[in-house]
Amino acid sequence: MSFLSELNSVQKEAVKTLEGPVMIVAGAGSGKTRVLTYRIAYLLQCGVPAGNILALTFTNKAAREMRERIETVVPGEAARRIWMGTFHSTFARLLRRDAERIGFHRSFSIYDTDDSQSAIKAIMGDMGINTQQVSPSAVR
Repeated sequence: MSFLSELNSVQKEAVKTLEGPVMIVAGAGSGKTRVLTYRIAYLLQCGVPAGNILALTFTNKAAREMRERIETVVPGEAARRIWMGTFHSTFARLLRRDAERIGFHRSFSIYDTDDSQSAIKAIMGDMGINTQQVSPSAVR
């Protein structure tokens, strides 16, 4: 666990906390990704199965960076078994995995606001509803 020597006392505490979740909130360049990477490595060294570890970020860039860093610290197959990604991608993956259990097909689509508005406009057009009289954004 030589990587612990690279951390300050607060970072070490976050890395070595074994019970419960840990949320890391800090400014840019403060070492958040390093702390999360080392925490995952520490959990694995303490015997936590890789599939029981969840690491979430807000952006694809941060998720990609975290995965790359973890793959340099965590040996072999374990890095690929960690549940890691953005909130959206991770929960979409969970929904696809278990979609049939909740009555959906695995091939469902997730629409963002623009996709939703385009679909609503198309449906309104198919139904002969004038989008000048009824705004598609008012449809819920």
